[in-house]
Formats: sequence, C-alpha cells, structure tokens
Amino acid sequence: MGEQQAKNKWYIYFAVLSATLVVIVTGSCFTWTSPILPKLSSFDANINPIGRPVTIGESAWIVSIMSLGLMFGPPISIVLSKYLCKKNTLLVTAFPLFIGQIICLFAHDVQYFLMARFLMGIASGAIWSVLPNYIAEISEDANRGLMGSLAGVMSTGGSLIPYVVGPHVSLKTFTIISLVPLVLYYILYGWFVPKSPYDLVINGKETEAETSLIILRGSQKIHKELEYICSSVKSLDSEEGFSKLFRNPDLFRALKICVLLMAFQQFSGIQAVGSYTQLIFELSGSSISPEISAMIVGTVSLISVFISSHLIDSMGRKILMTMSFSVSSLALFSLSIYFYMLSHEMDVSQIFWLPIVSVVIYMFAFNFGLGILPWVILGELFPHNVKAAAATIASLANFCLSFNVTVGFPYMILLLGMGGTFLTFGLVMILGTIFCLLCVPETKGKSLGEIEKMLQS
Repeated sequence: MGEQQAKNKWYIYFAVLSATLVVIVTGSCFTWTSPILPKLSSFDANINPIGRPVTIGESAWIVSIMSLGLMFGPPISIVLSKYLCKKNTLLVTAFPLFIGQIICLFAHDVQYFLMARFLMGIASGAIWSVLPNYIAEISEDANRGLMGSLAGVMSTGGSLIPYVVGPHVSLKTFTIISLVPLVLYYILYGWFVPKSPYDLVINGKETEAETSLIILRGSQKIHKELEYICSSVKSLDSEEGFSKLFRNPDLFRALKICVLLMAFQQFSGIQAVGSYTQLIFELSGSSISPEISAMIVGTVSLISVFISSHLIDSMGRKILMTMSFSVSSLALFSLSIYFYMLSHEMDVSQIFWLPIVSVVIYMFAFNFGLGILPWVILGELFPHNVKAAAATIASLANFCLSFNVTVGFPYMILLLGMGGTFLTFGLVMILGTIFCLLCVPETKGKSLGEIEKMLQS
C-alpha cells in the first residue's frame, strides 16, 4: 500500500506536465517570427509560400499582431470561466492555437498569417489567465511553487524550438512539428487529468472532488484536504468578481502587488533585449552567428528557469524574485555603459565581450525569477470567487504593457539612445528590488487559506 501511494504521488507531476504541454506551443509562438520571417522574406517560392518577399510593413504586423491578440484573451477567459470549469476553459481556449497552426500550414497570403498570429495571441492570453490558478488548485502546499514554475520551464523550452528547429526545416514541416505537443495536450490532459477539486466543490460535486483528490494525491490525507476545500468554499461570500476585488482592501492590495509585478516584468526590458539580441551580438564584434547566439540565449534561459523551479519551494518566491531583480539591474547597467561608450566613440575593443556576457547574465537572471514567479504568485494570492477576475486584470495589464513597450522601444532609442534606454530599464529593476523586499509576501509552504489570512495582516 505504501509503495502504491508513493507511486501515485508522482501523478501530480504527470498532471501538471500534461496541463503545461499547451504552453510549449504558446512559447514557440512568441519566437516563431525569428526563423519564419527570413523565409517569408525570401524570393524563392520553394521556401516562401507567399511567392514574394513580405514588405517591411507586413513584417511589422506579423510580429506585433500576436500582442494585440493577447489582450483579447483574458476577457474571453473570464466569460468562459463563468460557464465552464478551469480545465474545460483551458481545453476550449487552446483550440484557436490549433486553428492558427492549421491556417499556417496552408497559408499562401499575408492575410492568412496575420489571422493565424492573431488567433495564437488570443489563445495564449486566455491560457495564461487560467493556467496559474488551475495549477495552484491541484497542487499541494509543499510543492505548489515547483508545480507553478513548471509552466515556465515548458514555455521557455517551447520558445527555444523555433531557434533550434526553424532555420533547418520548411515552414510546413515546422508547423507540423508545432502541432505535436498540442495533440498530446488534448490526449493526455483532456482524457487523463481531473478537474480542479475547488471547481467541483463550487458546483456541488463533492464526490467527484474526492475522486479528483484521490487521483492527484494517491489517497494521502484526502478527507482532511477535502474538508478544508469545502470549508474554504463555504466561507466565500456571495459577492464575487471585479466588485469584490475593488471593495475588499486585502484583495485590492493583493491585486496591486500582482499588477505591479507584471509591470516590472515588462519594464525590465525583456522585449527589448529579446528583440535586439542579434544586434547586440553583432555590435560586440563577435564571430558567433545570429542563429548560434539566439540558441545560446535560449538555452541559458531554459537552464535558468529549470534551476529556479527546483529552488522555489526551498528558497521561497521572495528571495528568488529579489535576486532576479538585482542581478538583472546589474546586467542592464553594464549594457548601458557599453552602449554609452560606443555612442561616444570610446575604445571598446578591450571589452568586446561585455554585451554577450551581459545579455547571457540578464536572460539567466530574468528567467530565474521575474519571468515566471509573477504568474506563480498570481495563482496563490486570491480566493476562488475572485481568481478569474484577478487573473484577467493582471494578465491584461501584462499584455498591454508588453505591446506598449515593444512599440515604444524604438522611440526610447531615438530619445535616450541605447545606453540611456538600458539605464532606464536598470533603474526600474532597482525600484523592483525595493518593491519586492517591502511589499511582496512570501507564500512558500503556505496553504491558500493561510495566504489569505497573511494578506489581512
């Protein structure tokens, strides 16, 4: 019996990994343009399905339209969440990803690629609004941080796929490869992973909730946990959603923490560094090709988030976030110094390595904490009756800021120069470090009820 229980304890890993298969695809969508735009810019009809090179304006729209789609995802997810459980919402909102990939498979005009990218954005925005809450609700207190960070591992792994595979295969072949994790997601997650026990209790299905917990926990302390879930659900008042968030000072405080963490994440300069990685490597005088440099940065990001996922439940969220903020600021300051010297025609031949090292350190530090932990914390700070509303507001803030920073970055360069721009991002990270130390609660090892009580104090 003990051996069977120990064996069943590993089921939670299967459940979370199955649920996060979908973010392999969303992660791939974010870096999709890196290998695909060169193909769409080719004159070779065997490479370019459009039959002509895309214009600069068309390229800009192909890159940015996914960010527009992201902003539509959270409102759609909250509407669906009122009628569907979180699991079914995740399955439904992943379908536009499938449609988008099919459109890419047969696309022969720019409009089809724009439609596909917009659908991918909607799906990605909706999925990231729901997934952190679902993972938090099926996880145990002792491993909730690890389970939540697995979404970051899978997403970062997905973002590496276009760099590694994209340049070496045709667009159609790459699209077929991208469909594989999505098909596995619908099979494994759709058929073999239970619904959130919180959702089941909310809908009066306590017997099904007990079955869900038995599957997830391997029959260890099921009745005690079920009683806790039932009491937590019964303690929720009838007021829910947006009005509850803004009327309750404790919940509003939690919302401000999450929104500010999302803002710091985007104002860290991640979009700028990610978009200009190739340029930074070229300016450094490195002989490393753009493809290899992108693979290096992507691999470092994956290693970083993998390490973070194993430390989150031992070191805690707050320490990892503080380290991420502070180290990111140092890397951004070093980039600022390099570009300041370059713009003033100073000799940088002796520090040609600085941009490469700075970018690698920055990407490691960002993915170590700031990349995924705001999403983990978002899944922990709110009771069930306001989770959907809180996730919608925080994720919508994230996606809106992401779009604005991406669009505004060229104007920042014109106004401040590259050195001044990276200096600004570095100063924001210093503010983020202070904010994290003073305002972000430590949720390591605490139950969702204990976190709620902590916010009240």
